[in-house]
Amino acid sequence: MGAPSRGAQVLIVVSLLGMFGLAAWQGRLVWEISGPSVFVLVFCPPAACAALALRVESVRGTVLAPAAVAGLGVVSVAWALFTGLAGGLHLLAPALLLLVAAVVSWIARQPRPVTRSRD
Repeated sequence: MGAPSRGAQVLIVVSLLGMFGLAAWQGRLVWEISGPSVFVLVFCPPAACAALALRVESVRGTVLAPAAVAGLGVVSVAWALFTGLAGGLHLLAPALLLLVAAVVSWIARQPRPVTRSRD
């Protein structure tokens, strides 16, 4: 249907970098308090959602790409809210960026109206 959306890809990369930044910023504290398994449990699902969203957006040229990115964004938001009970609300910003990327991707794939020039 259309080429991958460059704007959506940029937003997904920013989300992924934000997730890595949060892991670097809070990771040491989480590692010391709860151990490596909790570190992986807190930071890996949203990072995996962002990485998979980037892959889907880069490869898929169909209308399914925005839906897949939106689904991964919803999973990431749900995970941020779930871990927010233990102080993981910082994960919400990168997760919401995935939802914005899905909207940008959907808009970029919409057919453009044809305009006729007057002679």
